[in-house]
Amino acid sequence: MAVKYVDVYGRIKRDITSGRFQTGDFLPTESELMAEYDVSRTTIRKAVGLLRDDGYVDARQGRGTEVTAPQRREDEYDFTSLVGTTTVQTRTLADSPSHVTAQAATIETVPAPQRVAEALGIASDTPVHRVQRLKLVEDEPVAHIASYLPADRFPGLTAHSGSVYYLYQFLAAEYGTRFARSRSRLSAVAADFIESRILGVEVGAPLILQTRTTHSDTGPIEYSESFERSDRIATFISVAPGTDDVPQLDLVD
Repeated sequence: MAVKYVDVYGRIKRDITSGRFQTGDFLPTESELMAEYDVSRTTIRKAVGLLRDDGYVDARQGRGTEVTAPQRREDEYDFTSLVGTTTVQTRTLADSPSHVTAQAATIETVPAPQRVAEALGIASDTPVHRVQRLKLVEDEPVAHIASYLPADRFPGLTAHSGSVYYLYQFLAAEYGTRFARSRSRLSAVAADFIESRILGVEVGAPLILQTRTTHSDTGPIEYSESFERSDRIATFISVAPGTDDVPQLDLVD
């Protein structure tokens, strides 16, 4: 279980990155944050200290805590567009052949954060299972993955905490889950306090964040966030014509 102030840090950070708190807004007072998260003043101050260290807020005595992290929106312009049959492969980077393993997943049920709720098409705070696991190369953590699944679709999943290594294989075998399609987004991010500790890198080290929404035949079934060490993992994307309806690649750049 996460240390309380680290958990509060993560929850406030998600409220900032999801847009609940915009750049220039002031966070609620310490007393209001204490009530919202049901923690002590010391816990709030430690959490806000981490947010300040990571550049998300500027806290000054007598002025309040201002959100400083810039909010960015995605324009509709396709800087690069490749249309066809796509293959995505994630590979490890090493000087010699390496052995990749998965750590057993930790599974808990939590209220769905806003970004998760939007991806899964459910109401905010709806119970979801959070499945966290590590991928390791020669016992060195290279990726931290957190998947969120609607709790009502996977009853009893938390009973398997500590025994699930490959999530999709497990869901297919245990629940008969069929996966129809997925959509991913890759972006460059800097390691914050939590990810630096989990992946064994310095705060501010470059990471790749891969977010993915996976659908079954009936709709979205999983939203995941994978923080990957850019010095150990690379993603390769191949696109080729897939059918007679797509006789050649449609390239836009």
